[in-house]
Amino acid sequence: MAIKFDISEILNRFELTDRDKKNLAQLFEFTKYLYDNEENLTKTMNLVKKARDQITERIQEMFESETTSYF
Repeated sequence: MAIKFDISEILNRFELTDRDKKNLAQLFEFTKYLYDNEENLTKTMNLVKKARDQITERIQEMFESETTSYF
């Protein structure tokens, strides 16, 4: 049984910039990708350190670069 939904439709319910919506949708898809690969999961279905580090890195790339571009 799979749950399917469009993350973009959910994000449209919030007052976000188009850039933030795009970044959040991409981050969601990347997270799904990591969870779909069993090599990224522990026995208790948590992400291994390498996968968690990848998410952290992706967040920094997407959102921190945005804050520094205003200065």
